[in-house]
Amino acid sequence: MKHPLLFLALAPLFSGCFLAAAAGAGFILSQQVLPNDVHVTQVALDVEKVWPSVKETAGIWQEPGSEPTVQDFPRTIHAKVDGAKVTIEVEAIDVDRTTIRVSAEKYLTKDNATAEQVMSGILERLKKL
Repeated sequence: MKHPLLFLALAPLFSGCFLAAAAGAGFILSQQVLPNDVHVTQVALDVEKVWPSVKETAGIWQEPGSEPTVQDFPRTIHAKVDGAKVTIEVEAIDVDRTTIRVSAEKYLTKDNATAEQVMSGILERLKKL
């Protein structure tokens, strides 16, 4: 960099942009795919906000003519999405910290595409909270 002082002088002008960009995705603390195609995401939201949103999302993704099975303790949903059996688990880790796990199985094999699709749908709805 030829002019490091110029960059430092302009840094305060850009820091707000970086913060705004980080704030949009800031509620997602970590994401990973575990063995057996289990999608796990930890979010910086309280479970009391996450759980109702996840139940609503499962109802939207559920195949017509069937109902998701919802269990409030432990927070688990079993649904049928695009012919796959989907399991969604929501776990409170701490205040404003929740873990969401999504797995799917179709034709007796793990269905990574459906699990990823459902997790994406859940996170899209959570962005709106």
